[in-house]
Amino acid sequence: MLETIILELVKRVRQAQTLGTKKLNIIAKTDKDGIYIETESSRLKFETGKNKEPYDLISKDFLLEGWQEFISARNAIADSFRKTRGRTSFLMALFSQLPFVKVTTIKGKTSIQLMEYLTDELPNEQYHKVKSFLEEMINGEYDPKQLSQQTDGNLYRVKSRARQDAKLLGFVNEFSEVNQFQLDEYARAENKDEYIKNILPKIGYFHMALICLDLLQELSKEDKRMALVELGMLIVRNSKGSNLMVESVAKERTYNLLKWLESTRLIDENWSPKEHYFETSIHKEQFMTSNIKNSLLRIMNEYIDAKRESFGGHPLGAFVRRDIPTEFMQLPFIDSTDYVVTGSVGQGNWASVPWIAIMHRSITMSTQRGYYIVYLFSEDMQHVYLTLAQGVTETSNEDMLRIKQEIRESIRLSRKVQKDDNIDLGPSKKARDYAYSTAAYIRYDLNSMPEEHVFVSDLNEMVEIYQNFITIKNGKTSMVYETSNPKERVLEKMPDNFSYKDLTTHIYNYITSKGFYYNKGEVTNLFLSLKSKPFVILSGISGTGKTKMVQWFAESLGANENNGQFTLIPIRPDWNDGSDLLGYRDIKGEFTEGPLTKVIKRASENLEKPYFVLLDEMNLARVEYYFSDILSVMESRRREDGKIVSSLLLSQETAGFELRIPNNLYFIGTVNMDETTHPFSKKVLDRANTIEFNRVELQNLDFLEEAASITPIAMENHQLESKFLHLKDVYLTHKEIIGRTTEELVRINNSLQSVHAHVGYRVRDEICFYLANNETGELFSFEEALDNCILQKILPRISGSDSRVEKMLKELYTIFTNMEYLEDSIELQHAKYPRSAEKVAEMLRRLQEDGFTSFWIS
Repeated sequence: MLETIILELVKRVRQAQTLGTKKLNIIAKTDKDGIYIETESSRLKFETGKNKEPYDLISKDFLLEGWQEFISARNAIADSFRKTRGRTSFLMALFSQLPFVKVTTIKGKTSIQLMEYLTDELPNEQYHKVKSFLEEMINGEYDPKQLSQQTDGNLYRVKSRARQDAKLLGFVNEFSEVNQFQLDEYARAENKDEYIKNILPKIGYFHMALICLDLLQELSKEDKRMALVELGMLIVRNSKGSNLMVESVAKERTYNLLKWLESTRLIDENWSPKEHYFETSIHKEQFMTSNIKNSLLRIMNEYIDAKRESFGGHPLGAFVRRDIPTEFMQLPFIDSTDYVVTGSVGQGNWASVPWIAIMHRSITMSTQRGYYIVYLFSEDMQHVYLTLAQGVTETSNEDMLRIKQEIRESIRLSRKVQKDDNIDLGPSKKARDYAYSTAAYIRYDLNSMPEEHVFVSDLNEMVEIYQNFITIKNGKTSMVYETSNPKERVLEKMPDNFSYKDLTTHIYNYITSKGFYYNKGEVTNLFLSLKSKPFVILSGISGTGKTKMVQWFAESLGANENNGQFTLIPIRPDWNDGSDLLGYRDIKGEFTEGPLTKVIKRASENLEKPYFVLLDEMNLARVEYYFSDILSVMESRRREDGKIVSSLLLSQETAGFELRIPNNLYFIGTVNMDETTHPFSKKVLDRANTIEFNRVELQNLDFLEEAASITPIAMENHQLESKFLHLKDVYLTHKEIIGRTTEELVRINNSLQSVHAHVGYRVRDEICFYLANNETGELFSFEEALDNCILQKILPRISGSDSRVEKMLKELYTIFTNMEYLEDSIELQHAKYPRSAEKVAEMLRRLQEDGFTSFWIS
């Protein structure tokens, strides 16, 4: 089964660049016979007529023969591939893209090597038993350091295995001492599985396994398990590092690992990852705009020669002091408002150890004091260390030791970050002092520097360690979770068991805390509308806070402009087609992406997070012109393989890539109705919930006295996404609701038919979705919920000036109130559908006063 990983790899990889000469091998296609490789040479032979095709076939047997040669050698140079000569460079480049293979050197020759792990890096015990042990640690039932005194026999075996897994997760250090800060964090976490979920992908073997499972997602559960078992027997050694893991241990540890990943929802019930870990890993490099690797290499390659030259005005000095800090400040997780970056090669004379420091402004602005991140170069320029270290000039040895130990205790288990005193910068006093000040480090060797994305990932991890320690020192112990943009941090993730009431209460409290007054029903209505259909229109007079409400609604759920989950797109009056939103081909034939396309691509890459698009002043241009393609594709949503997908919004031929509307994207449009805007067609109104915000209570200031500061909670998309696409999706579970709703809609439709404003199946279905979601969440009564739907889905369609419209409105008034319409009737609070009745009464008054009426006239 292990060979299956190789066969699945070639289906996913599109190219392989040779490790030495950097020549490109394009994988043109794959089939049952093997893979077809296009190179510069094969292309030339095709163009000159020597070959019929621009690519050459590498058979499946040849590929697997090369694989066997590699795993037999374990650390292979080109000469190790005896039976597969002629394609050695390609095979090495291809195999190097596996998550358990690294590129290194043997006596100056490039090699690829199997990475190796120890059994302790795989889970010893079942997931629920480890959680139980953590709870026992929290409650003081067991002390990891005293287990042998507290237990014996089989109980000791079980608890000691759980203790080893607590070490794996970072709750216990190598001396069996408790990491109290992390244990306290875990104890406070409302969702314990979510807490552990954030740790697991950062553990080396877990991350590697997730990438492999992504490659194997088409296989059965049993085949996935067996592939990982065979892989474990190939690359995992016993705790002493001597022998490879035997089959019985591999089966047990692999099963534990899979159940850990499933229990934390990193993989689904079929053991397929919920994120594309392989694409994330393998394609990072091509999206890197940073240049950390080359900057470090330049210093390592030029510094010794530079020291023989004059110090003053040397270009390498200017590069370190000026260019490198500028480079680092471009990284998304290094904010210039929080950090200062500085580099040094010495003052007046060349330093024995040059450095590049990244300092948090709240801690220090000088490398002589405080603690900070710093790249330290060894004196012989053979190594560079990414470190978390301290200023040696103004820090006493006593303080240095204390802070170093505190930093080390705050760091969770990391395969790469070392927490020992084995850093070797050289023999000089300055080099020894720098090494002594170092609390944690990652080492890079000149002859085996990793790819750029590794440098970026490592620095990001070190920044997180630094920020976490700053939080501890400041006495703030809230759990910090990652977001797509490391600048933006959300303190808590929403528990999966959050009810609709809990969720809407949180949103309402957050919006209120911002100094905006809406009643809770309005906030709840917006939530239900988005959950029923991801397209909502907010109408009302200017200045009622429609835009801000959407912004705060999204922000309360962890979506904001900084992390890219909230985007405001102002609509321009001259838009007359979708190109302004989606993009267009320029004069060169190249596709220029529009603002909405960029959002859709981001959302498609992060399907577990909700993304909100606010179309501000949506009807400044005709919505039917610039938004029609999006509306049509939105209606094409269907289920495929258990997922909701849409038709293509952009095709490969048009844009160079395929684009669909993902199920985690929510559109909200704000509209004003005046002489500068356009009315909506029924095509648009049928597809949206239209919510009015005309109520203004300037005198209501009491809520400001009660408004407390509320922290956003990061919500996962499954808590907001629509579960229903068709009436049959909801009929079996909410049969009574469907019956009651349909009965009322038939009565209303009988009146609407007289002016051809009756609703069709789409409107009926979406009203039923709203009412079913409402019943699940127990948010409104049936009548209140249907009142909202009538006001939002039916009444916006009505306009006219003749007697038929008047007759129809009076009939609706009777349905909504159970009494006939009287011009002086103002008591509507006891009506069956009071909000709809009030709107109909307003429309009737407008018809009588102006001779014309519409929902939009206020």
